[in-house]
Amino acid sequence: MFSDGVIAIIITLMILEIRLPSLNWQYAEIFAEQLAVYALSFITIAITWLNHNKMFLVAEKITNQIIWANFLLLFFMSLMPLGTQNLGENFYNPKSHMLYGAILAGVSFAYTLLQLKINKSGIHKRDKKNINRMNWLTTLLYGLSIPLSMLSIYLSTLIFLIFPVIYFLNSGKPLKFDRSVRHEV
Repeated sequence: MFSDGVIAIIITLMILEIRLPSLNWQYAEIFAEQLAVYALSFITIAITWLNHNKMFLVAEKITNQIIWANFLLLFFMSLMPLGTQNLGENFYNPKSHMLYGAILAGVSFAYTLLQLKINKSGIHKRDKKNINRMNWLTTLLYGLSIPLSMLSIYLSTLIFLIFPVIYFLNSGKPLKFDRSVRHEV
């Protein structure tokens, strides 16, 4: 699938942006910050990719609207290496948190639009309602992380961390998709 290839390249670009410090321990903290931000971005992309694939498994048909919504998602995801590098190198700068939050809000918004296009088919009504609520909440909070980062970078960091934590806490409760419907994209 085209999207899988693009997402693999995005993850590769993120790791290439991490600079190995010299053997001086003075730079170990900076390296640790970069590695932590990379891990957060990697997990965020991995969760998005996993859910993206689940969405396409239940789509009854792929329309031009779905394809363009997918391209919008891939566009915002392709900005993740930029936000990851900037936040990793300037973690204590609120503007870095603003940029990272804006990118995450863009990813979440584009994902939500894609989900809405795919929701028109194949998902049980109860699951559809739960998915939409969580997607909009994620988009709203990532959007709020932008102005909140001016108050405290720790508030924005908390928002960046909360959704991967929620995802892993709920990962034992998968959605019940009709797996008999499987389509090639």
